[in-house]
Amino acid sequence: MKKLIALLCCCCCLAVSSANAASGQIVVKKATAGKQAKPPALPAVSPTAFRAPDVRRVVSDGGIEAWLIEEKSTPVIAVSVLFKGGKAADPARLTGLSSLAAALLDEGAGRYPAERFTEILSEKAIGLSFETTADFFRADMETLRKNKEDGFDLLRLSLTRPRFDRKAVRRMKEQMYAGIKARKGDPNAVAAERWAKLVYKDHPYGRMTPTERSVRSITRANLRGWVRDRIARDNMIVGVAGNISAEELKPLLDKAFAALPAKSRVRETPPFVPELSDKTDVLTMDVPQSAALFGHRGIARNDPDFYAALLVNYSFGGGGFASRLFDEVREKRGLAYSVGTSLSIAEAAPMLTGAIGSDNAKMAGAIEIIREQWDKMAQNGPDEQELRDAKTYLTGAFPLAFTSSGGAASYLTGMQYYGLGIDYLNRHNDLIDAVTLQQAQDVAARMFDAGSLFFVVVGKPANL
Repeated sequence: MKKLIALLCCCCCLAVSSANAASGQIVVKKATAGKQAKPPALPAVSPTAFRAPDVRRVVSDGGIEAWLIEEKSTPVIAVSVLFKGGKAADPARLTGLSSLAAALLDEGAGRYPAERFTEILSEKAIGLSFETTADFFRADMETLRKNKEDGFDLLRLSLTRPRFDRKAVRRMKEQMYAGIKARKGDPNAVAAERWAKLVYKDHPYGRMTPTERSVRSITRANLRGWVRDRIARDNMIVGVAGNISAEELKPLLDKAFAALPAKSRVRETPPFVPELSDKTDVLTMDVPQSAALFGHRGIARNDPDFYAALLVNYSFGGGGFASRLFDEVREKRGLAYSVGTSLSIAEAAPMLTGAIGSDNAKMAGAIEIIREQWDKMAQNGPDEQELRDAKTYLTGAFPLAFTSSGGAASYLTGMQYYGLGIDYLNRHNDLIDAVTLQQAQDVAARMFDAGSLFFVVVGKPANL
């Protein structure tokens, strides 16, 4: 599943691995007796500044708009298409409708049944995938340049003429039933579902997890209605990256999207402000390790303090091994296997959330330390070194979003979705670097509220 829109919105932490040497091996002769081996002389390396790729707005003759990053050095073209309206827009009695539709869009389209559709994708080396989040649905297509006509055509078919054959619907439902059953035995999944129920209550965000009953209720007519209501031109954002020019792209945009309905009918998700207190909810489950989710209200993506919040969260719990929470809970005290926080920028209810996995005997101690550190961050904020380290990482990791055409295309849809402007790639690092220590400390005081830090724990934690 592609999650680079989360990188765009939250600058998610990305694991960076060292690259191996591309050519040859350096051979070092063994030292002779009484002599010390001389280290091999290595060439000097000069750092190269990252140059943000150029983004161009392209409008087809039919009025279809896309943002394009042209890269002639790759044989690949990637297209990412985002439609507003995700799981939260599903009717209450049909929870799981968006997920089932996403699973079926490549299970046959037009005159091609599922088996033949899959064969063509394989023969042409075309990647086609679909995913849905709380707030939007995304379609992604990658193709070799030589097969671009086929790639855009198959994307068109999947969005305009999905078959929803009975056999395919039945098979995908069975997979969803298996997933529902598996979640019941997973403390992390149970904690996530309970958190949503207790925090969001009757809001659509609180009922996005499908049940066997809701999945059984979904009909082929419901699936066709989902396509009719969501997949429309006024509801569409397109990003394209790879070996294609603007002039080549224009007719392909019309080919893929001109046949879509002009107007969508998407349920609006109402805004929601959680009212939480510093309580711990425990759901007993007979497992050796407990899982917990915790958090409270966060900061919206369009908030002027968002970049300061991003840096503060990285320092506190979003930076993995480099975060304060990881150091205090796991490294110093050995109270958890994993612990971290993130900024959730769900459109209707942004949250500051965290997750922890711990032995039943240690969970209470871990929660105590988290509460202490939460209050400490509110009182003092990050220190100068923590802020510097967070800036170094988040600006240094930024180029990783563009290491693939698919990642770049996905990033472009996110830029449009959040209204960041076509010049955002040139401004991103400056926005991060401009945050002062005082701003970070002020945002920490605003963002961290120990009095409303709510925990949901699933397991058999001692002393809770």
